[in-house]
Amino acid sequence: MTMRVRSVETKPSPRAEGWCRLEAVVEYDDARTETEAYWLDVPGEHASALITTGDPWLVLLAPLAVTLGSPLRVDVPVHDDLLAGAREVLDIWTTWFPHLHCVSIEAPITGESVAADNRGLGSFFSGGVDSFFTALRHRPALDALVFVWGFDIALSNTTAWHTALAANERVARELRVDLVPVVTNLRETRFARTDWTRLSHGAALAGVAQALGGMFQTMLIPSSASYRDLRPWGSHPETDVRFTSRRVRVVHDGAEWRRAEKTQTLADSELPLRHLRVCYHSDNGTNCGRCKRCYRTMLALEAVGALGRCVAFQRGALDLERAERLYCDDEPDVKQFGFVRELAVRQGRPEIARVIDRSLHRSRRMVPLVKTLRWLRRRPLFWRWAPSWEDRLLRRWVV
Repeated sequence: MTMRVRSVETKPSPRAEGWCRLEAVVEYDDARTETEAYWLDVPGEHASALITTGDPWLVLLAPLAVTLGSPLRVDVPVHDDLLAGAREVLDIWTTWFPHLHCVSIEAPITGESVAADNRGLGSFFSGGVDSFFTALRHRPALDALVFVWGFDIALSNTTAWHTALAANERVARELRVDLVPVVTNLRETRFARTDWTRLSHGAALAGVAQALGGMFQTMLIPSSASYRDLRPWGSHPETDVRFTSRRVRVVHDGAEWRRAEKTQTLADSELPLRHLRVCYHSDNGTNCGRCKRCYRTMLALEAVGALGRCVAFQRGALDLERAERLYCDDEPDVKQFGFVRELAVRQGRPEIARVIDRSLHRSRRMVPLVKTLRWLRRRPLFWRWAPSWEDRLLRRWVV
């Protein structure tokens, strides 16, 4: 199968009056040739930011190409440095993940020259620890925050989007920068077949950065992990930066710090304590206070004595007895809670360290049982009952 970007255009968005859409028509030549429209919408005042080269689509479709094993052809011209960088990223991905496919990427090269101008510095912003840290760190030079609907908040969840958007608009006003909302159907296309966490979310952000090339000369992607704890991951200092073009430089920012250290830094600022949003489980765009991501942040804030001032979480949401049942089933989880444990020890909070120790110990005993049930999901006879057995097993755990 070959995947081909046939055309790129801007037009009025059919979703919202006054918004502008950047759309690419992608053709899949498999058993039956079919096409799919990928799009990004921005408010009309940012329409001039949208770039109609092939650069964004080269980046956005690269993870899908290696996932499906489909050579990628972009008929719209791209910058030569971006094409070379994307090919290097494919080499990195297929080295990290041998199940992915080595495929070719082809595109005509644009002769466009990009002059130095007044395009500014932007940073992606979700309201989480990493994005708040990057925004505050670069506050003097920062021109705008970019908040994407369709990544961690599904397009169907308008309530969560409007709640988070309103909070992020308040953050932008206090930082005296613009907030650029972007809406995209990326994760409702075949792109959904990619592994968002371990492979594709960095490319998704970098693709949006390239799409906004009329507004930004440099775009910051807040780091997920520190240089001390790097692993193959969707957003990584080795891959994000290779999605740079002559028009837009992509920077992986903040990897000098672990997330627990970033949380400690944010505790000195009232702005994140009012508007921090770390939860992907909540349906209303706030922090649920019950999931593993919420607990990790609340434990770190409690360790540094800031949770009581953090109105982004409901008062009394942290239950240390319940925290002894944080279910950590993979290495990234274990590491992140380990960093919170180290922070608690440094801050003289041994009770938090003990809670995390008990949680990790209990999780190690639970993981084989859960893996067995997930294996049974794929077996005849058992697939009907295994999900309910797993739900009952984890009912009292924080997941």
